[in-house]
Amino acid sequence: MAADTSVTPDVWFSWNDVDVEADPAEEAALAPTGLLFDETLRDGLQAPNVTNPRLAQKLRIVDHMVRCGIRAADLGFPGSDPAAAKECLEIARHVAGRRHPLAIGYAGRTHPADIHAICEIAQQAQLPVDAYVFIGVSPIRQYVEEWDVTSIERTIRAAVRSCDREGVTFVLVLEDTVRCTPEVLSRVYDVAIDTGVGRLCLCDTVGAALPGGTAALIRWTRRYFAGRGHAMALEWHGHNDRGLALANSLTALSLGCARVHGTILGVGERTGNASLDQLVLNRALDGAAGYDLMALREYAEYAEEVLGVPIPQNHPALGADVFKTSAGVHASAILKAHEKGDTLLKDAVYSSVPAALFGREQDVLVDEASGANNVRYWLTTHGFDSADDAVVKAVLEKAKAGRGPLTDAQIRQIIATAP
Repeated sequence: MAADTSVTPDVWFSWNDVDVEADPAEEAALAPTGLLFDETLRDGLQAPNVTNPRLAQKLRIVDHMVRCGIRAADLGFPGSDPAAAKECLEIARHVAGRRHPLAIGYAGRTHPADIHAICEIAQQAQLPVDAYVFIGVSPIRQYVEEWDVTSIERTIRAAVRSCDREGVTFVLVLEDTVRCTPEVLSRVYDVAIDTGVGRLCLCDTVGAALPGGTAALIRWTRRYFAGRGHAMALEWHGHNDRGLALANSLTALSLGCARVHGTILGVGERTGNASLDQLVLNRALDGAAGYDLMALREYAEYAEEVLGVPIPQNHPALGADVFKTSAGVHASAILKAHEKGDTLLKDAVYSSVPAALFGREQDVLVDEASGANNVRYWLTTHGFDSADDAVVKAVLEKAKAGRGPLTDAQIRQIIATAP
């Protein structure tokens, strides 16, 4: 059924429908050097059926994120209740006590009580803290909530004053930015300029953006502030409702966003947030320094355990099946690369992600779809004579007669009984 647009056309606005032309000279200087910002302990815990970890487990999550190279994180929502405030303070003290190189943020509404809860943590933990203060701005939110732009402007001004009084860095988080009109954003941005805001987070709150829409919004926003001589660091926060959170986040990085948000394994509300582990993977493969993919694997496996979120078998880099193949042609190429004694070559011939970076190896299965080279690869990598045609034939016959791949134990039994 077509949407009822009788309310007002602006309600259905999307930056996906806006063309903001790229300026190659301008964008050539925008190296993707932004930090990845871990939202696991804030947005990630809003996911349905995710287990809320105990405090000790949250502290270990912080340790894991730091070890894999994360240098900024949202560590909770202290204004939600006194228990949350206490936990958030303990997490901040843990970061300080471990001397973790981690920039700390906490989320809150523009409500004075939320801001005060964040400021209390900064004062008690004696740490710099960023207050990620969010407010909805899109016409669809305004229509539903019966807000107007004037009240939004007034609320932002009051929130900035509250943070300034208590010496906490204010980050303006604009919910549903990708469905907010330029007219509304112009007024909100002018308030940010007038109040001296230096950090702005653009949000794809409902996962509505296409990469082109992400680029249009970021280009338009960057030029708006540059045209007024105001230095503004941009951040990007995206959700995965259309399956495009990773693509949008990489677009945001390429266009110079200072921080790009994500959660481990992409956990989060509805279909989840941008996958932090996939962002780390792509940054590392693109040559960014400071990321440890073995530590990333350990982080994901720990998160799987304490959040109760199984890693899908085909999850990039981390799933059980991602370095497995049973196709004969693939096995043949992997075997030839293996025989050249080059691990990187073996990892690359049928994969764009090196298994060795995650402490894993190419796993060639033997099943009904396999050929002789699948068996020879198994024999070679397990210390047997791969030139023994009788063994190869016996293993293949058994594989063709079954359903699913042979186990190592089954193959060893066939070798032991082969003529």
